[in-house]
Amino acid sequence: MSVSVLIPAYRAKYVGQAIASVLAQGYEEFELLVNDDSARDEVKAVVDRFADPRIRYSRTAGREGGAANARQLWEMARYDLIKYLFDDDLLLPHALPELVAQMEAHPGASFVFGHRDIIDEGGRVTAEPRLLGAGKVVVFEPEKMAELTISTIRNLVGEYCNLLMNRAAGLGLDDLLAYQGVPLEMLTDVGFFLNASRKAPAVGIGKTVSQFRRHASQNSTPGFHPLFHKGLFEWELFLRGEFAGGRLTPQQALAGLGRLEVAYPSWLGRIPELGLFIAGHPALKARIHAGDRDVLDDAFRATWDQASAAATARVAREGSRLQSLQASGEL
Repeated sequence: MSVSVLIPAYRAKYVGQAIASVLAQGYEEFELLVNDDSARDEVKAVVDRFADPRIRYSRTAGREGGAANARQLWEMARYDLIKYLFDDDLLLPHALPELVAQMEAHPGASFVFGHRDIIDEGGRVTAEPRLLGAGKVVVFEPEKMAELTISTIRNLVGEYCNLLMNRAAGLGLDDLLAYQGVPLEMLTDVGFFLNASRKAPAVGIGKTVSQFRRHASQNSTPGFHPLFHKGLFEWELFLRGEFAGGRLTPQQALAGLGRLEVAYPSWLGRIPELGLFIAGHPALKARIHAGDRDVLDDAFRATWDQASAAATARVAREGSRLQSLQASGEL
């Protein structure tokens, strides 16, 4: 089975390591596409040093953003098996054959995922989260995926670096970039897990296949990404959507809501728009208790739009103030 490995790149610092980890897989049935979203030539210079015919290099118009980059790569990919790898992450040796073997064993699966290590800027392993026992293989139906992810309000599956997608299961770009018609800005991986598992079961394997790098300039870092607040908003979107769709029991939904009721106030000082969601939690809890599943309704969507608009305006104001301080020399 052939795989399209897709690297949406815009930073040169680690991209050479990412590319090298793909080329050293000991598996030759793949194409490697690197789509460069930077405004300069550093990424291209790294790719050119490999001089490897298995690599197809292309460019965006420049700083179009991660979603646009991922979309372009998806459309350029020749094969149904898709392996995204961000420019700061790594595949471990034999990750591709391990993942492909499970896809061959479960040809109808929407995606296969393994474990990943967490590494720091220097490549040192800082954590080894493990969901499944060593060597274990588990099939995740949509209800099981919803319980795993939303009742805990945690991404226990991982990131794009440790999963292999199967477009032949009916997956499309909306499964990566939206949830229930709402464009996703931050938790696209969690949204994908939920969307994809509804189309076909996912398969988890108890083997470590990748390394996910955490550093100061990654998108999930609060001080780096101007849309960090959207990740907190998106957890409630998922909770409401999965309960509305019948994939969470009332007990599981209440467990997830309880975690949001703890998390949201802790961020309220930095993200005041969360107050709009907090105000709706008593009514949401009552509706879940009553078994009323119509919780992804027009009222919530209005709250979503109001909070998103207010947060966008606040981030713009804060950015302008920061620029003014920098220009005046106060920072």
